[in-house]
Amino acid sequence: MKNEGRSEPLYDDFEPYCEWKKQNGASILDEVDILEIQLQGFKKEEVKSEMRKDGMLYISGEHPMGKNQIKRFNKKIDVSKYEIKGIEAQFEGGKLQLRLPCKYPLFTFLTIGKDPNYKGLILRLSHKFVKGTTSSAMALALLLLLGVFMYKYLECISIQN
Repeated sequence: MKNEGRSEPLYDDFEPYCEWKKQNGASILDEVDILEIQLQGFKKEEVKSEMRKDGMLYISGEHPMGKNQIKRFNKKIDVSKYEIKGIEAQFEGGKLQLRLPCKYPLFTFLTIGKDPNYKGLILRLSHKFVKGTTSSAMALALLLLLGVFMYKYLECISIQN
């Protein structure tokens, strides 16, 4: 298709290659996802990003190819499970690298049963925490949690009687 005599640019839309990786954070409780987006030929100023209220990160770019031709892309990334303020980006050598720190709480309180005043403690261990902890420490922690649960359970039974 010829573009002679046209003032409108001819767009070549493409889907850039993306690779997800895991990275160790500053402590054993930190989990960081790394997203590398291959953008060969693009310059830093040709790539734009926008964080929207819907929990999505929008990344787009346009690179002139000559004679009214423009190579462009649009990416939409769900970042709702990440610490938004901790997201970092680096563009180097035709590669955009996003550092996305996870926002997993170690402890979570949930309402159990119909009584809103009674909350149970749920211990959520991320895979990194489990991987970095020895088996004996995990067994000890689970026994401790089981002991606390049994104590509270017996306490509830004695109150009901």
